[in-house]
Amino acid sequence: MCGISPDRPLWLRLSAGWALLVVWMAGACTSPPPEPETPTSPAPTEGITGMTQGGPDLQVPPSTPEGETWIYQLGLPFQADQDTGGYFINIRVAGVKGTDFENGSDVVLFDNITDVSSEGAVPITRNHREPNPNSKPANQEAIMVKYPVMGGFVPGGAKRPDGSDHPHAGTGFGINQAVAWRTEFPGPPPYGVNWFGFNHHTNEFEDRSQHYQYKEVHQLSYDGDSFQVVKTERLASEDLLSGWKLNTGLMNAIPDGDDLILAMGGSRESQAGGSGVARWRRVDGQWQVVSFVPVTGADGSGESSLIRDLDGALLFACRGSRGPATVEASESHTAVNDIRVWRSQDNGETWEKTIHVRGLISAAPITLNRAADGTPFIAANLYQVFLEGLDRLKIPKDSQGRPVLGGRSRHTLGFWPLNQERTGLETPIVARDLRAEFGPAPGETAWRVDHPCSMILRLADGKWHNVVAMRILEYGELTHMQMPTKHSGAYLEEVLSAGKPIAAWNF
Repeated sequence: MCGISPDRPLWLRLSAGWALLVVWMAGACTSPPPEPETPTSPAPTEGITGMTQGGPDLQVPPSTPEGETWIYQLGLPFQADQDTGGYFINIRVAGVKGTDFENGSDVVLFDNITDVSSEGAVPITRNHREPNPNSKPANQEAIMVKYPVMGGFVPGGAKRPDGSDHPHAGTGFGINQAVAWRTEFPGPPPYGVNWFGFNHHTNEFEDRSQHYQYKEVHQLSYDGDSFQVVKTERLASEDLLSGWKLNTGLMNAIPDGDDLILAMGGSRESQAGGSGVARWRRVDGQWQVVSFVPVTGADGSGESSLIRDLDGALLFACRGSRGPATVEASESHTAVNDIRVWRSQDNGETWEKTIHVRGLISAAPITLNRAADGTPFIAANLYQVFLEGLDRLKIPKDSQGRPVLGGRSRHTLGFWPLNQERTGLETPIVARDLRAEFGPAPGETAWRVDHPCSMILRLADGKWHNVVAMRILEYGELTHMQMPTKHSGAYLEEVLSAGKPIAAWNF
């Protein structure tokens, strides 16, 4: 596969692509297509070859009350025991005023990805009401909205590399954010504008001094029959680890010895936030943060992810801070349209940025993943221009009042494998193109497929699979109180690779 140079401007890459398309079209118009030839090149022996493309695996949570519309959305897979996968999966309430009105998360267990059922789903957390101590006047009633759970788990039956039993097998943790929303939402839509210019929540109280939020940390266990929330503790961001204010990332933890390490956001007092790696350790029967190592510096980045490479090095990626994607941007610029990857060869003590490609992806969540054969890859939405729903999406405008149409679409999901040197990206693979699959969005806005998160799991067939979770919905479900479409919901797919699968745990 040809490589994508980190220094090559986006417009030049796109121009080259259009040039190839024009040449192809010219040939197609002047001469008949040649007879197909028998391929002479051997089939690939390693690397990503594609992804399954099924329908929604989970849609309506079994706990949905009568008269309400709940729908499963974001998911994060983990290994529950030696042949069972787990799935932290969040719930969104549909048809409400304000964007991202979540309602906690469930755990769903599965042993294959073709027959996933929400029957027996285990609730982890749900929204509740309580006084907001920061409101004016104080203690106004608020809805504590529970955002997606992520965390880590040591599967039942896990062994150490030396063959001894893992001391924490069958235990893990989950962490989520709880944010106070107002209980009343006066007036017709739209309800506010977020930093991309789309309708967003006016949920939080009028000024930042009235904002109120905290983390929930859940101690989890699984004995092969019953998945349980053993204990839930409420902690402020600054109480997770002394000297740091920590926030959730975007992927589940990976093992490191007897510990679990998790990509998280972190900041110190009076400094801007950034992203790094938190070490979680089970002490006296409870998983807790024992250290945090910054990776990005105080650059405003977030939604981070972490994997271990084939040689044992650690690789790290995250979503950039807000700002335009321009070739002229300084080296320290971290726009949301950039792909950046860091590498650590000393097990996370020090980090070096080895990849920075500008203006390649949409302003959307980005994750770093590992295929079953060990191939590391970026999953993100391709940088594209909105072609539909322009009258409903409230496209933002620049300082001259001109619509800014590019870099915000999420209807095409791509995978970018890292090159062998881990210094650049290979040619991407289109995993899903919703406009091509589903046609125009029924609510006349636009499709979105986002938050791709994967994990290598061993399932009932005894084989290792790269299971990737994602959500699909229409923009109007978030911005215009539209009800879910027939395609909306939580998806579990498998990333296919040609190389020999590599075990993620010892059993």
